[in-house]
Amino acid sequence: MVGNSCEVSDIIQEIFIDLFNKLNDGNIINQPNRWLYRATINKCIDNKRKRKEFQSIESISNLKSEQDIIENHEMTNAVNLAISKLRPQEKMLVVSYSEGLTYKEIAEATGIKFSSIGKKLSRTLKKIEKELKIQRYEMY
Repeated sequence: MVGNSCEVSDIIQEIFIDLFNKLNDGNIINQPNRWLYRATINKCIDNKRKRKEFQSIESISNLKSEQDIIENHEMTNAVNLAISKLRPQEKMLVVSYSEGLTYKEIAEATGIKFSSIGKKLSRTLKKIEKELKIQRYEMY
């Protein structure tokens, strides 16, 4: 999600400092693996938000013409705009899915019941599709 090994190291260090502080304050973490996983995703999203970066939809290195570059940029902006209109939990769901996480991992990261992931993801993707249609784009 971050793509920069220095930033990844900083994020990991921040997460373990947070964990240490929580445990030091007497908090009990029943499922530390789940807590660490969710904290990692949240920190990565916060990092991207802080740098105002978004995950690119497609790589533009394979494009051949200036027109293709312009169209790709417009589509990326349209998708980013559609995603920005989602609720935070829906954004996390889409990001987790786009990163290739399994439904079980998504459930652990988002706190959504495993049995609900497929339906919530489907509804979220329909929201994005509806917004893209409003913007005159269609998902393929």
